[in-house]
Amino acid sequence: MKSAFCFSLALCFLVIASLARAQSPSVFIDQMQPIIDETVGPLAIGGTSEQQLAQTVTVARDGHLRGVFLPVSCDSGRLVIEIRNVDLAGAPGAVVLARHMFDSEDVTPVGPIFRYFKLGHDAGLSFAAGARFAIVLRNPTGSCGISRGPSLDSYIRGAGFFDARPNPPGWIPFSETETRVDLPFMTVMKLP
Repeated sequence: MKSAFCFSLALCFLVIASLARAQSPSVFIDQMQPIIDETVGPLAIGGTSEQQLAQTVTVARDGHLRGVFLPVSCDSGRLVIEIRNVDLAGAPGAVVLARHMFDSEDVTPVGPIFRYFKLGHDAGLSFAAGARFAIVLRNPTGSCGISRGPSLDSYIRGAGFFDARPNPPGWIPFSETETRVDLPFMTVMKLP
């Protein structure tokens, strides 16, 4: 009796495993820089310096951008996540492809963990392999923070940028001011 049960259980497991392998996942993590350095404090988003942060990304597989994982928390205001074009110099561009806002109450401080931010089903968020876009983070009415990445170029297919006062407006690469050149992030894509 026990051997028949074990055989049935093993057979059931094999059938489920083969069905799972036969279906390719339609939603996947396309690009990421998942390393968080907990030895340093977060980078500000918004606040008195009105700092905006951005990470450029190069798509690996054709798909539709569905969301991003970011280690962000907010104290006040609204976190604005924009997906923008990348200009010819490799910096975030001025064309906003999508914009989503999240109240600070929904992004409360809980430590350096990744949170999922769903970016909806916008038809304009389809990307071909090799396409580039920028994830732009801002908070015009309050303050948020994002954990920092490691002290090296941990994502070679893009770069981190900031735009903050009292500097003149414009994107400055992290590489010009520090050794941490990328933000922690993960992009979630769906197959076309």
